[in-house]
Amino acid sequence: MLAIVIFRRLSPMTTTLFKTIGAATTLAAIALTASSANAATISYSNGTDFAVTDFTDKVINIKKFDSSLGTLKSVILEFEGTITGGAGFENRSSSPADVQATLSSNLSLKLDNILVQLNPQNVSSYQVASYDGILNYTGASGRTVENLLANQSGVRNYTDSQILQSFIGSGNLNFLFSAKATSLITGSGNMASYFDTLAKAGVKVTYDYDPVKSVPEPSAALGFGLFAVIGLLSQRQKIRLKASK
Repeated sequence: MLAIVIFRRLSPMTTTLFKTIGAATTLAAIALTASSANAATISYSNGTDFAVTDFTDKVINIKKFDSSLGTLKSVILEFEGTITGGAGFENRSSSPADVQATLSSNLSLKLDNILVQLNPQNVSSYQVASYDGILNYTGASGRTVENLLANQSGVRNYTDSQILQSFIGSGNLNFLFSAKATSLITGSGNMASYFDTLAKAGVKVTYDYDPVKSVPEPSAALGFGLFAVIGLLSQRQKIRLKASK
C-alpha cells in the first residue's frame, strides 16, 4: 500500500498558536523549578534577667524546629552574655596607689553536647591618695564605682546531622546558662574592697531549612497552555466572522 503524505504550510496564526503553547509550557516548567529551589529560615529568641552571680544552670527555653515545615539544613546559635556591677575600694596604705577594677565573669551555655563559653570584661583604672583614716570607700583614698558593664557574644553554625537532630521535634530546647564571677580589685598591698557582679544571657536560634512545598499537578501547566489556545481560537473565529461579512 502506498502512503501519501501531504505537507501543508502552516498559516501565521497556526504558527503563533504553537509558539504560544511552547512558551506557556516553558514558563510552567520554570515556575516549578524555582519553587523547589527556595530555602527558608525561622528564628526564636529568649533570655534571662540580671541575677547575682554565681549561679548554675538557669534554663532558657527555645522552640524546637517543626519537621513538618521541611528539611532542616543548618542551625545558627547566637549567645550573648552581659554582666554589670559595682565596686568599692579603700587604699589603707601610707602611700598613694594605682587601683584597677576588673569586672569579669565566666559565662557558659550548654545543650546536650553543645557548649559555648564567654568571658566579658571591663577594666577601669583609678588613682587614690594614701589612707585618709576613714574606711568609707570614698574620699581621697577610696572610690565607689557603679554601673560597670561588659558584654560579649558568640556565634556557632551547626550542619552535622547528629547535632541537627537534637534541635528537631515538638516542645522546647532547654539551654542551661551558668555564670561564675571573676571580678577583682588590684592595687596596694593594704586594700579593702568589694565587688558585686550580676549576669544575664540572650539566646537566638535560627533554623535554615528547605520548606515543604506543594507541587502543582502536570495538568496545571497543561491547563495554562490550553487557556492560551482557546484565546487564540476565539480571536481567529472573530477574524473569520468579520471577513465573511
